[in-house]
Amino acid sequence: MSSSRDGFPSPRFKTAVLDTSALLAKIYRLLPRHEIELYTTPRAVEEVKDRENKEALEEALDLGLITVKSPGKEFVGKVLKHATSIGEVSKLSKTDVEVAALALELKEAGGTFVFTDDYSLQNLLLHLRIGFKPLRTYGISEERAYLEKCPVCGYVPGEPGEKTCPLCGSEIKRVRPFSVKQ
Repeated sequence: MSSSRDGFPSPRFKTAVLDTSALLAKIYRLLPRHEIELYTTPRAVEEVKDRENKEALEEALDLGLITVKSPGKEFVGKVLKHATSIGEVSKLSKTDVEVAALALELKEAGGTFVFTDDYSLQNLLLHLRIGFKPLRTYGISEERAYLEKCPVCGYVPGEPGEKTCPLCGSEIKRVRPFSVKQ
């Protein structure tokens, strides 16, 4: 993804999706509104709990600086399938899945990127060929894939956040991480 001199993604992107970390960082106050349309998801908004950030976010929503949009179920399904295939599904929250699905939907409608500090979400976005901009971290630089399964019976989780095997009760593990070189 190309960046402008200020470190933000270039203006060729018309939209950006903000995850909870971007909402808490109040990145929406720094972006040129006439150049980029900002989106977030209902779950990301719900995760903003402290009074100061909640009031700032409510003001931004009231002013129309950010559009709250739920992704289509088709895109949630695509994201879950892809997250499962790279072994990230148990590390992603439902909010992460929603953010990635909305970004995928907006990408197909003309291009977007995501502001996020979440490494698992960044990895998924890299695999989906969606740009991202970390805010308070360096971010990841290469795709990773993991095998995620129950070490006892071999069950592979299909839902985000599964920590325990529903078949035998053992803890789901991420094993054999490997780099995906192109």
